[in-house]
Amino acid sequence: MPRRGLHSMQTRASRKAVASLQTPELYLKLTSLEIERSRRANELENLMERVHKIQARIGTIIQEQEQLQTRIAAQQGTTIVNLPMPASTNNSVGFTY
Repeated sequence: MPRRGLHSMQTRASRKAVASLQTPELYLKLTSLEIERSRRANELENLMERVHKIQARIGTIIQEQEQLQTRIAAQQGTTIVNLPMPASTNNSVGFTY
């Protein structure tokens, strides 16, 4: 349970003040919410770009592993030992739960 302090106390006056915001204050609140929404959308876009880069790198790593296994098998004259593959991805981020 979060601690309650002076700032979390609601009095009749503070409830009345919130309910009676004037138009300029409402526009200010609306603008601040729009700025926050824009920031969060930008954060999400950057995060998704990073996830796609990580997924691409994982694919490159798997290809390099397969190439190295093929070279080792060719040099030793043995069959290729398969490395365990990553779990299937059922969501857009690439992680399974």
